[in-house]
Amino acid sequence: MKLWQKIFLGTLALMVCCTSLLTLLFVRASWQTVWDQQLDRALTQQQYLARLIKTGVVSTRLQNGLMMLDADAADTAAVRSASSQLTDEYLLQLGLYRNGQALDAPVEGCTDAMAGAEDNAETAPGTLYEYSRGPEGAVLVCSLPFTAEQHDYRLVCRFSVQAGVDRLAGQSIRLMAVSLAVSLAGAGLLVVVVRTMLRPLHTLSRTARRIAGGDYAQRLELTSGDELAGLAQDMNRLARAVQQRVEQLEHTAESQKTFTANMAHEMKTPLTSILGFADLLQLQKQVPDEQRMRYAGIIVEETRRLRSLSGKLMELLAVENRNLVLTPVDMPELFKEVATAIQPLLTSGQLRLEQFCQPMVVNGDRELLKSLLYNFLDNARKASPAGGKLVLAGRPQNGWAEICIRDYGRGIPAAELDKIRQPFYMVDKSRARKAGGAGLGLALCEQIVRIHGGRFEVDSRVGQGTLITLYLPLAGSGGQEAQGHEE
Repeated sequence: MKLWQKIFLGTLALMVCCTSLLTLLFVRASWQTVWDQQLDRALTQQQYLARLIKTGVVSTRLQNGLMMLDADAADTAAVRSASSQLTDEYLLQLGLYRNGQALDAPVEGCTDAMAGAEDNAETAPGTLYEYSRGPEGAVLVCSLPFTAEQHDYRLVCRFSVQAGVDRLAGQSIRLMAVSLAVSLAGAGLLVVVVRTMLRPLHTLSRTARRIAGGDYAQRLELTSGDELAGLAQDMNRLARAVQQRVEQLEHTAESQKTFTANMAHEMKTPLTSILGFADLLQLQKQVPDEQRMRYAGIIVEETRRLRSLSGKLMELLAVENRNLVLTPVDMPELFKEVATAIQPLLTSGQLRLEQFCQPMVVNGDRELLKSLLYNFLDNARKASPAGGKLVLAGRPQNGWAEICIRDYGRGIPAAELDKIRQPFYMVDKSRARKAGGAGLGLALCEQIVRIHGGRFEVDSRVGQGTLITLYLPLAGSGGQEAQGHEE
């Protein structure tokens, strides 16, 4: 059963119960009113009949010229006077009783108490009445005491109240019909109201199905300000989170696919060269020494490229899976170590390095930070012409260690700046391969910077060189500090 049907049936049942209860209370009150009216009418008519009988008895005494009628004469006069009263559809029967005995035909439904029997005199001193049902329908039997010529009598009358009952029954039926009509009208209105109020749920359901089907750009726009609007906002947040996660996974999958393709390509080129020149050496019976040395040199060079490529890959994987333990690293001292390590390469390329660093300490992995600066300087070396210079400078700046690596080489085109951090990407592939590059330097640098909670920016101009600005959080600066951080 659907939610709107449950709400509709529950509300309808409550509404029907309320209308039925109100109808029942109204009918009950109406019945009481009708019975009171019938009783008042019956007692009024009975009192009138009692006065007529008393008048008849007095008239008989006066006609006979007596001062007082005895009991028998009074009974006879009272019965004669009562018999002269005509019965009709309302007054079905009347009779006189004295001391519990009927003076004429007994009235149907008259009890001993109504007849005024002596053993019930104390329990029935006044007017008595009783409702019952007879062949004529609903009847009312009333017993009224009165005194005539100092003799006590009871006038018992039997009235038909079926007309009032029929009238009340008709009113009750009409009232129930009205109640039913109101319930049906309310049911129709309730269906419209419930369906209208729950319409946003259908929108929520449709949107949820679309999101589940892969349309993560779907959003809900509900401005009602109620709980459904809050649910819509939660679903929008969920959709955004799912969309971001899916895009992230797609980006990761695409990056891995590109990485694998590039790695296969980069390994295929030197392997092809090695295999080709090795075949030449194997197939040719007599190879001149000069040509053999050239072939061997190419094989050695390509082998070095493979070793460099595998070394960079291993280093990149080691950084990603390394348990990072941060320790205070004195940056001026680290600058000197890096300058000493790279000096042989700079000397072979006829380059000079200018390095200076203000006193500052960074929390990090010393070997990784050394590899980071070495890779940045190595990239700068490969881009610089012979006789050029490199600059390595550092200073504290607003809680960060600001480190600049500057070269004055070829520079990088603006369109290529967004791609240089990708693994295996090289702006000038032939030059990079000739210099022993594998295109993994900046990818490795970015991993090291990321796990240290830092960042770096690249600013380059073609023909003017490149400036890399590296930011690492200083020790005790409140920056990102992690113990046992694992990537």
